[in-house]
Formats: sequence, structure tokens, C-alpha cells
Amino acid sequence: MTAGIPRTSDGARGATRSIGLLTSVGSTLDAFFPEIVEHWTRAGVRVSTAAGDRSRRFAEQRVIDGMTRAPRIANVRAPRALRAWVLRDRLDVVITSTATASALSRIVALPVPVVYFCHGLHWNGSRLRDAPFRAAERVLLHRSAGVICINDADEEWFADRAPHVPRVRLPGGVGLDVARYAREPREAWRPGEPLRLVWCGEFTARKQPEAAVALVEALLARGVPVELDMLGEGARWAPLRDRVGSALPVRFPGYVDPRPHFARAHALVQTSRWEGLPRVALEAVAMGIPTAGFDVKGVRDVPGTRTAPEGDIEALADAVLDAARTRGEDLPDPALLSYTRAADEILAFVDRVAPLPASAAPPASAAPPTSAARPAPAAPPASAAPTVPARAEGS
Repeated sequence: MTAGIPRTSDGARGATRSIGLLTSVGSTLDAFFPEIVEHWTRAGVRVSTAAGDRSRRFAEQRVIDGMTRAPRIANVRAPRALRAWVLRDRLDVVITSTATASALSRIVALPVPVVYFCHGLHWNGSRLRDAPFRAAERVLLHRSAGVICINDADEEWFADRAPHVPRVRLPGGVGLDVARYAREPREAWRPGEPLRLVWCGEFTARKQPEAAVALVEALLARGVPVELDMLGEGARWAPLRDRVGSALPVRFPGYVDPRPHFARAHALVQTSRWEGLPRVALEAVAMGIPTAGFDVKGVRDVPGTRTAPEGDIEALADAVLDAARTRGEDLPDPALLSYTRAADEILAFVDRVAPLPASAAPPASAAPPTSAARPAPAAPPASAAPTVPARAEGS
């Protein structure tokens, strides 16, 4: 791909691809897509971003009336707003991610193909309580022009239920700006030294932060001097911090840049029940930090990770020690995790499942917004936004 040259599925110049990128809330756009959108734009692709509320990093983002993070009665207003957005911005394909946005955009009869970017199906295994979600996704899958997935378990689920629907797997998820996660030479942990660990995520039931505290207790019981930094926020942050107090070597710095913590850590610990593909783990891998976690969907797909049976704290301690004894020499080249690689793979897939006619004319400028879809207020440039720790690729 040559930056600045309008591109088409057949390489003809002048037929400009116009992509709509839709998520339930603006914070998802902020967390995962700024670099990808910038890369596409430099290549001559028109991108219109949209969500149910405003993002901080996309000045021209559309706000879709009736779009919400979780299903609400207000969603009845979204179909009209979605159609208005597609027509107003002359889109030729919509890429949708996160649960509510992906469901609504496929239920609605949009006049363009819809590609589902699955950051993680909302179940792990075949529990009965997840049956309604699996049934709904099976129906929606057949209304998808294609599926983008980021872990083995979800890819297998899609292949089994709808083998005719095109799909692509992104081993590095949406990718990273690898220049921001520079890999430096590091020393392996040696027995007798303080073992420095990092846990990073949202303090929720699915992330199981209590398991990380139990891990510290297990390591101390073995005589391993250990320190744990637990980065992030969430409903369980304050209760867990208060419970731990000063009894254990665990720190709760909150919502901070994880890179300084990664730089001095021997390993990153993950305790989630499932993930799409945990971005914080990919950030650690890019910096050369080994990872360990439970053997669950998404976590097991992190390159080079050590895993333990779900819920087995003693086995997790073994995995952590095994990871910490390495210098990250078995981790992949950071370039394989680059957002440019992910952006090019996504665009090639979209060209395949929703080919743009060579005769297509460049779209007209967007019309003034209406109440159904209106631009978000101006935001600071992408480069000004801080790195955040509590990210995981899950829809």
C-alpha cells in the first residue's frame, strides 16, 4: 500500500474506499483504533468513525442517537440514526465492534456490507447461562459480510457455525505503536531476589483481581520475596485495597501508564476468566516482559505466555516463576505486533469481502449533521492522549 494514493480492490486510482467504523461507545474508538484510522487515512482511505457518545481522540466522530454500551430501550432510535450515518457519509462498508453496536448494525438492514470485528465473544466454554448470547450471535453471524477475530476459540466457533462466512484472524489484535513500547535488554529473575510482578486491568469479577492477591500469598508461603503492582480501577479496586492494607506487598497505584511498571517487572500476571486478546499483555510482550495467566480463551493466545489451569493458584505460581526465570528470549519480534500490520490485514480483508467497484467515484463531502448523527466536539490530537493500563481486547 502506498500512502496518499486512493486505493481500490483492483488497484485503480480514483475509486476511494469509504469505511464506517462503529463502536458502542467512544472510549472504545479511543482505546483501539486511532493508529489504524491514521494509517488508513494516510493511504487515501476515507474513514467515518461513530459511536453512541463522544470520543476524545476523533474530532469528526459521529454520535449515533440511541446507541448505548449495554442494551437499552433507547436502542430503538439507533436504526434510523445508523442508516442516516451510512447515507450521509457515503460509506461503502461498515466495520463494527463491541456487543451492542455489532448487534444493532447487523439487525438493521443497512445499505452496505457489515464486517464484524469481534474483540471477544462474551463467553468462555458452553455454560448454560451463556446460551441466549450464543443463539443471538449465531443468527447475527449470517448477517455479516465477514468476521475479524483475534483468538483461536472464537475463530473455531465462527468456523463451526458458519463456515461460509469469510473470516480472518489477527494474531496481534489491533496492534500497537511498537515505538512506544521499546524493548530493552532485561535480566531474568534469580531465586532469592525480590520477584517484581505487575497485574493490569479493570477490577471486575471477570478479571478476578482477588486471584492475583492469592498468588502473592502463595508465593510468600513458598518463601519467595514478591512485590505486586496492581494497575487499573473498577468496582473492586477500593474493597480489595482496603482488605489487603499493609499486610501484603501489594500496591494499588490506580489508572496509570503501565510502561514504567513493565520496565522494572519480571513478569505480567493475568487472572481473567476469559479475554478477547489482552492488549496489556501484548504491550508487555512488545517490551520483552514474559507473561503468565490462566489457561482460558484469549489469555492462552498471548505469544509466549505460560498458563495454568483456571483457578489453580499453585499452578499459576509455578507458571509465574517459570516465566520470570526467562529474559523474554522466546517472545516474538515486536514488529509482528505493529498496528500497521493489523491495519493492512483488515483493509485487505475488507477489500475481499466488500470489493469496491473500480468505477466508484470519490464520495461527496459529508452533509451537515442532524440530531440522529452529529459530529462530536473537537478533541486533542491522538498523540496527546495518555497511555492507559486497564485495556483488554474484549467486545
